[in-house]
Amino acid sequence: MPNLSFNYLRTEELPWIDDPDIPGFKQKILSRDAETGAVTRLWFVPPNWGEDVFDGKPDRHYHKSVVERGFQLYGDFPHWEFNSVEDFEGDLYVFRRGLFMDRPPGSLHGLRPEPRSQAGAVILYWNTGRGASIKEAAFAQETVNVPFDKDVKVEINAFTACRLMQTETLGWQPHPEVDGWKFKPLAEANYGADTVDLVFIPSDWKASKKVRLGAKTNAKHPWLYVVTGDLNIRLDETDIRLQPDDYLDWPTPSNLAFADGPVSATGCVAICSGNRLADVIS
Repeated sequence: MPNLSFNYLRTEELPWIDDPDIPGFKQKILSRDAETGAVTRLWFVPPNWGEDVFDGKPDRHYHKSVVERGFQLYGDFPHWEFNSVEDFEGDLYVFRRGLFMDRPPGSLHGLRPEPRSQAGAVILYWNTGRGASIKEAAFAQETVNVPFDKDVKVEINAFTACRLMQTETLGWQPHPEVDGWKFKPLAEANYGADTVDLVFIPSDWKASKKVRLGAKTNAKHPWLYVVTGDLNIRLDETDIRLQPDDYLDWPTPSNLAFADGPVSATGCVAICSGNRLADVIS
C-alpha cells in the first residue's frame, strides 16, 4: 500500500510455513513486534497432531507475564485447563469454530496424549510477548512447567482461570458508538493486552460524515480480521474491499476511511482488537 504504516494482508494468499517454535504447527505471521515479541498469527494444527509432543506424556504449564488470546476459525482442538497443583485430570475443552480464548498470566493449562484433533484446526492467535511456545528462546524464562506431582512447588499461590466463550451463542448488543451497528464484547484491556470485540455492520448501513472509521484509540496495536462478509474501505487514496480472512492493522486512523458507495454488500462481522472499528465525531 502507499502508506507503509498500514499492514493490509489478504491471508488466503499467504503461504503456510512451518512454525519453528511448535513442532508440527504451521503458521501465517500477520504482525510481530520486534521489541516485545508480541505476535499475531494464523495457526494451523494438523489432524491427529500431538503424538510426538512431550514424548507422549501429559503436560501442564503457565506463563508468568504473557497474555494469550485466540479465536477458533475452523476445526477442533482439544485442550485442558487445570485448577490447582492437585488437579491431575484437568477439564477438557474442545475448541471449535467461534470459540474465543482469553488466557491471562498464571493460567494453568496443557495437553494430554488423547484425544487429539480429528479434523485439524485453524486458529487466529495473538499474544503480548515472547516465551509462550515450547521452542522459543525465552520459553524457560517465561513459562513454568508444573509436573503432575502434588508436592511440586510453584511461584504463585493460586492460578488464574482462563476465559473461554462460545461467541456464536452470545447475543448481539447495540454498538456503543455507531447507530445501526452491533457488537459482542469479548475481553477488556488487561495485563497489557488490548480490548477485543466482534463488530457487525449490516448490509443496508450507509456511511455518515460523523462516523470515523478506525476510531482514535489508545490501544498498543489496533487491528481487525474479517470473519464473514465484506467491508469497503479507503487506505490513503486506494479503495479496498475487505473480504473474509483479510487482516488490517494501523498505528493511526488518520488516513483510514469508508470507500465511496455501499459500505458492505452482504454485511460484515469482524473481530477487532484495540478498537470497535469506528466512533462518532462530536
